[in-house]
Amino acid sequence: VEGSGWEHRSIAGEPQSKSMVWVIPDFHSQSGGHINIVRMIALLRERGFEHQRVVVIEPHRWTDQDAAQAAFDSAFEINGVSVSLGIETIGPCTYLFATSWQTAYAVKQYPYAVNKMYFVQDYEPYFYAHGSDYYFARETYEIGLVGVVAGDWLASKLATDHGMRVSPYSFSYDRALYYRRERREPNVRRVLFYARPVTPRRCFEIGLLALDEVVRRHPDIKVIFAGWDVSTYKIPFTHFNAGTVRVTDLGDLYSQCDAALVLSATNLSLLPMELAACGCPIVMNGEDDSNWLLDDQSVMYCRMEPLSIADALSQVLTYPQAAAERAARALAIANRSSWGEEADKVATFLNSLGCT
Repeated sequence: VEGSGWEHRSIAGEPQSKSMVWVIPDFHSQSGGHINIVRMIALLRERGFEHQRVVVIEPHRWTDQDAAQAAFDSAFEINGVSVSLGIETIGPCTYLFATSWQTAYAVKQYPYAVNKMYFVQDYEPYFYAHGSDYYFARETYEIGLVGVVAGDWLASKLATDHGMRVSPYSFSYDRALYYRRERREPNVRRVLFYARPVTPRRCFEIGLLALDEVVRRHPDIKVIFAGWDVSTYKIPFTHFNAGTVRVTDLGDLYSQCDAALVLSATNLSLLPMELAACGCPIVMNGEDDSNWLLDDQSVMYCRMEPLSIADALSQVLTYPQAAAERAARALAIANRSSWGEEADKVATFLNSLGCT
């Protein structure tokens, strides 16, 4: 690995038993992907993988490692996980995890890891047009990393299309955050839209067209945009711009809504399970990448097309009893899930790989 920045480091001795290093892109407190990584770190630490470190890959905004450590601890409310800056700080370990396509090449090249892993949360080539980044991302599934993968659809795609060795885990929700609160204004009908215009795979424009039609049919509803500040966008109907909501406030927001619209052009997010836990009826597009977790008896599925979405939302609003029955089934599915059980699956798989 001459020229890699690692050749000057001593490799005397073995890595600590079952030690893990997670190579991550620069982080922000509201990043769902980073929240999921830290959750898995904490769960695996409880299952005997005590030595956990995080490496923030370049480019990052930090000039001081102590500041990065303090920000990480504060953002994710976790202690005892050391943070270092730059790929040259990886160090020998039993399990070395890539967490995005930008980190996968560094993990592949690093010579002093017993097992080279890939924590895959989405099919990242779909984040891009068919250009260089698309192919850079796609290639990372064929460079020999072993995948710990979010859900059955993604695991099947990586195994079938790329021949990748994978172990899937499923989704659950944080029971301390997501549970049904009392409706403060039960006579006010609200529709929540998970609106992220900066994230193309969340299909903001399609959702906006659908909601315009829903408001025309149901002029009494109040539409809430949550996920991003949409104040600079021209929205042709009355709405409330909730912006980026603190995680601790989401459960209450979801509990106040009669329907939630969640669109995804790639893998399912955690949002449907969290909405289900709060008793909120869900409308989603029904492609294979988004319908693998909740069945059509618990979610109102539609096509990724404005009128189909509007029809689905209108049905939820027009027939609240049927919507409540679907929401109850979704809640039952959510309640049968457990992050602990999913972490047990991951820990069993990691132990099967062999470690020092």
